[in-house]
Amino acid sequence: MVVGRKKNLAQRVFIIKTAYGLFLEEGYDTVTTKRVAEAAGLAHSLLHYYYPTKSDLLTDVVNTMIAKLHSYLGQQEVDMSDRLYVYGLFNRLFFEVLAVNRKLWGIYQPALTDGTVLRRWTKYSIEKFGLYPPDASEKVKLAPYLLGGSMGQILPLYVDFEVEMELRDTVNLALESFYGMSGVTKAWIYATIGLIDRRMTQPFVRGFLDEFSQMMR
Repeated sequence: MVVGRKKNLAQRVFIIKTAYGLFLEEGYDTVTTKRVAEAAGLAHSLLHYYYPTKSDLLTDVVNTMIAKLHSYLGQQEVDMSDRLYVYGLFNRLFFEVLAVNRKLWGIYQPALTDGTVLRRWTKYSIEKFGLYPPDASEKVKLAPYLLGGSMGQILPLYVDFEVEMELRDTVNLALESFYGMSGVTKAWIYATIGLIDRRMTQPFVRGFLDEFSQMMR
C-alpha cells in the first residue's frame, strides 16, 4: 500500500487519507498538492518530501484501495490460490464499486488515464495478487497491462455517458481478452467469468465499499 521508511508510515497514511477525502469531494484535477498540505496541517515542502508529484500521491491512493481489495477477498473465503480467477474478481469488484459510488470515478478515472500511475498500479496489483509464476512468458506478463490500458480508454466513455452497454459486460469482455492472453481454454474463461458474475452480489460489493469508506476516514 504505502512505501517508505517504517517511521514515516503513519504520516504517509494520514496524507493519503487527507488526499483521498479531497479528491473524492473536489475532484482530483482541481486539488493541488498545496491544498492537500494545508488540509493535512503540513508544510508544502514536507508533503513534497513524501510525494514529489501529485501522480506519486495518486499512486498511493490507488494502491491503498488495491491492498484493501486484496484483504477483503481473503476475508470472503475466496480461493486465493487460483490467481487468474482472483485477479479477474478483483478487477470486476473494482469497477462494480465505481458503478455504485460514482464520486470515486473522479479519483480513479485520472489514475486509469495517467500512463505513469496506471503502470505503477498494474505492477503493484500483479505483485499483490501474486499473479505470475516465475516462468511465465512475456506474453502472459503483458496481459494485465493491456487489460488496464483498455479499461483506461473505456471508462471515460461511461463517465460521459457515451456507451449504452452495461459496465459489467464491458469489463467481462476485457477479462475475456486478458484470460485469452493468459493461455487458458475458452471453456475455462466462460466458466470463470460465470463464477465472477455470481460473486458480484449487492452485499458483496457494498460490503467492500463500506469497509473501504470506513478505513479511509
